[in-house]
Amino acid sequence: MVEWIYKGKVITDKPPKEGTWGFVYMITYTNNKKYIGKKQMWSVTKKPFGKKMLATVTDQRAKKYEMVTKENAWRRYVGSSKDTKGLTILKKEILELCSDKINLTYCEIKHLVKNDVLTNDEYLNSNILGKFYFPKIKG
Repeated sequence: MVEWIYKGKVITDKPPKEGTWGFVYMITYTNNKKYIGKKQMWSVTKKPFGKKMLATVTDQRAKKYEMVTKENAWRRYVGSSKDTKGLTILKKEILELCSDKINLTYCEIKHLVKNDVLTNDEYLNSNILGKFYFPKIKG
């Protein structure tokens, strides 16, 4: 399996920097095409209280769940784009680390625009934010 690379170092065990929520990545395929995207390293979900904990809740208006943060399977992530299905990965590179969801989305857009992914044949990206699509953008 191809490992993630950040600043020239292979990342296998822990996130590259404490406090990282996610990262912007570039995957290069054996046909020399590239794909830029974002990946969250963590997810937050509601976990309902168990019977014992529910028994201690006296106020009916009080929440009956807790928010739980858990690590995603980002190490094994290979992308979710339909355009890359069946392609062999040559390299997985982390371009930028982000500390929260808002900055993660902003940084992804920044890299997509900076690399002109919608008009550059080198990239497989076909849209930005689901608002700007390859056929409608003129380079």
